[in-house]
Amino acid sequence: MNRNTYTTAQLAAIDHLAGNLQLIACAGSGKTEVVAQRVVSLLRPAAEGGGGCRPENIIAFTFTDKAAAELKERIHQRCAEAFDSLTGLADMYVGTIHGFCLELLKSEVPEYMKYEVLNEVQQTLFVDRHSRASGLTQSSTLTGIALKRYTDTRHYVSSLSILREDKAVDPTKLQGNTVVKGLGTYEQLLHNKGYFDYSSILREAVNELGSNGGLRQRLADRVQHVIVDEYQDVNPIQEAVVSTLHTLGADVCVVGDDDQTIYQWRGSDVRNILGFENRYKDVTQVKLEKNFRSSEGVVAVARDFIRQLLRRLPKEMKPTAAQDYEAGDIVALGFDSPEDEARYIAETCKTLHGLAIREGDETRGISWSDMAILLRSVRRDGGALMAALDAAGVPYVITGMDNLFAKPEAEAARQLFYFLAGEIDDKALRTSWQAADLGIAKKALDQAVQAAAQARKDMQDAQIGQFKVYNLQRQYMAFLESAGIREERVPNGRGEVVFYNLGKFSQVISDFESIHFHSNPVEKYQSFAGFLRHHAENAYPEGWQDNAFVSPDAVRIMTVHQAKGLQWPVVFIPQLVRNRFPAKGGGGRTAWHLLPDAAFDNAVRYKGGVEDERRLFYVALTRAQKFLHLSWAPHDGNKLAQQPSDFFNEVLASKFVKRRAQDYAGRRRLAARPKASVANVTLSFSDLKYFFACPYQFKLRILYGFNAPLDEALGFGKSLHDALAEVHARALQGEQIKPEEAEVLVARHLRAPYAYPALREKLEGAAKRIVEGYIKRNAAEFKNLEFSEKAIEIALGDGVSVAGRIDLVRRIDNGEVTIVDLKSNDRAQAEAVTETQLHIYSLGYQELTGRPADYVEIYELDEQKRKRRSVDDEFIAVVKRDVRTAATALRSNALPPKAHKKTCGQCDYCNLCSAAIVK
Repeated sequence: MNRNTYTTAQLAAIDHLAGNLQLIACAGSGKTEVVAQRVVSLLRPAAEGGGGCRPENIIAFTFTDKAAAELKERIHQRCAEAFDSLTGLADMYVGTIHGFCLELLKSEVPEYMKYEVLNEVQQTLFVDRHSRASGLTQSSTLTGIALKRYTDTRHYVSSLSILREDKAVDPTKLQGNTVVKGLGTYEQLLHNKGYFDYSSILREAVNELGSNGGLRQRLADRVQHVIVDEYQDVNPIQEAVVSTLHTLGADVCVVGDDDQTIYQWRGSDVRNILGFENRYKDVTQVKLEKNFRSSEGVVAVARDFIRQLLRRLPKEMKPTAAQDYEAGDIVALGFDSPEDEARYIAETCKTLHGLAIREGDETRGISWSDMAILLRSVRRDGGALMAALDAAGVPYVITGMDNLFAKPEAEAARQLFYFLAGEIDDKALRTSWQAADLGIAKKALDQAVQAAAQARKDMQDAQIGQFKVYNLQRQYMAFLESAGIREERVPNGRGEVVFYNLGKFSQVISDFESIHFHSNPVEKYQSFAGFLRHHAENAYPEGWQDNAFVSPDAVRIMTVHQAKGLQWPVVFIPQLVRNRFPAKGGGGRTAWHLLPDAAFDNAVRYKGGVEDERRLFYVALTRAQKFLHLSWAPHDGNKLAQQPSDFFNEVLASKFVKRRAQDYAGRRRLAARPKASVANVTLSFSDLKYFFACPYQFKLRILYGFNAPLDEALGFGKSLHDALAEVHARALQGEQIKPEEAEVLVARHLRAPYAYPALREKLEGAAKRIVEGYIKRNAAEFKNLEFSEKAIEIALGDGVSVAGRIDLVRRIDNGEVTIVDLKSNDRAQAEAVTETQLHIYSLGYQELTGRPADYVEIYELDEQKRKRRSVDDEFIAVVKRDVRTAATALRSNALPPKAHKKTCGQCDYCNLCSAAIVK
């Protein structure tokens, strides 16, 4: 480490080895680098002035998986630079608090191994589907009005989350509350169905941390340092996880900025960071105030704006020479209408495209993906912008699901399901797909419509064993295939964005069908049509999770919440209208019509206020590196949206803000070149196996998000793995496991949620036979087990890493080691692919232990047969090369099809590929 490249404050943080630490990190202050270098200091031997820790002694919590990938890669890079050799980095947890808690539950409570996690949309669908059993329709508002399906579901779900995640609750003021009663009913339903939602993960983990003496001792022996990034957004139950680890002996380092607290509506409590010094002993406070992201102008505008916040930690964001400021970079303009404002933004995007931007030591031309349009609400304010960008020929993507159905291809997909539900005729269906302009030939469209009509007719008489033929995803894919839709055939180079949106629609189908799979086909299609018509557009929260790998060169449109942690050379913040940003408190029913404010010590934070809006606007400002365009326009017919926002008026006081449209004709131009949009690539082996089979299949499945149709037997293989994982875990603890325990093990772990009764019975019998046979055949060797279900991660350099989980590591009598992969059948993947996977895992084993593995072994559970191979160093070199090739291809978006008769025949998406060899 060259200490001269760090500021005094950064070095103070990096060198802090003992005691609690609070890093107050202003926007763009290089906190990821500081945290990574501090981890290096903690890992350095005590004799060399370090902390003397092992990787397993450190836990680092991040707010998102994307932030975790970035921090993990930086830690790997800095450790590689600092140490000649370091083993066990995979034992350091770097990830979200939810991820840590889920792993804790699955590793400590065997029953939870089979539980699946409902995302927010699936949770809402789950409550609707089981409206009585979930407690929804048994509950009422504070004034006694009964709650209804669909109408009140989201408020009910929010109430359940508040009750479980807010620790400062007065139970005496909740007596008789119907939602409190409904919570018990709902939790029992989750348990019966084998699900976690996000809140139950945290609640159950906190319970285990508080009551499981063995777990507490294991954590006390292991964890010495806990690092919490984005600490300002931690909510009460997450803080309970952190404080419990602290009481078990860990020093706590929190990293955050109270000025960027933007998730209070989800329960985050700014008091956590404001009062950290008072709640934890011996706290050292370090301020990281220098901004290494933005120009002097952007820093000054943002700094002056946030100074108006009444209660904040003392700090002063300071500019560096990170980016050049030129007069005219920052503009604030008013327009006569939102349409005029949108046209200005579209034309400015075209003007800025190709302008030179400095990036480190290089200079390149600004690309479309260097631009972002940040809105308080995409759903409300995105329409005029999309229309203007379309008219100007500017490519764009809407991050997440916001305004998905404003895109003609997504609307056409929705019309397909209206047709399958019998709500529209074939003429309307044809019209919608023709309007989408996807390059579909008339004959192909006619064939697709006819096939859909036949499916609609046939499903009327479907028997239970035929349900999979008529599942929603299968019919969606069948229509796209019959219509001959291909990415390269979409006119005007729109194929990538079109497939991105069609992939999103596939995710909508999966979310719905995972809950409604067992419905009668006719009823399911009618319910899905109703969901699409009345609820889908509002089902996905703004700022919904998005694919971290997707990388079209297009302008990003997203909410400010989604933009947290990101940056762009060009940022537009439009619709700065009074009552819209800052937002006016909305009317209508909320969770606080179901729960009394008085029962919670700080209920006001959930509702938000002008200070919360000020923090959100500050986050928006600090996303810009160089160009920042602020604008507003009055809305006809809306009396509340006629004046510029107070925030807009405030920034006009800055000398850096110009109030006239700027002429950039004299600026230097270069060929537009997107920066590497995926800097850190962490691939699971599941991802890799698709890439190795065919890069284009990887693109369709992983980047665009197309989901394969659900299969009735789905979950059987994982159930076997879970049952055997318990066997191995108990064996490692010295227990004797007998074959007759197979029935109990299968009962505990079998999860086949889509199996009809006869199939489930068949799977149960097969699982008992396999587990019993495995124990009989292998019990004598259980004493030789070294690891079971061991997480590994291999850093291959240049930001490339592979994550996976080794099923089993077994020592052989002569002391040699074999890595075992358990396979329940040969259909999952080819043997050669499994051998590649195992050689990757052998690399992981060596990273973990410092010792090479001697053998890799495929254990076929159906036949109770082993296939062992010696570890091949030449093969490992080839595997490393191929993984790096995959990451390079991903970064450059070079993912062509690899046609092969066998590969194409096994691909779920071969009929969406022009190069496929189809039987």
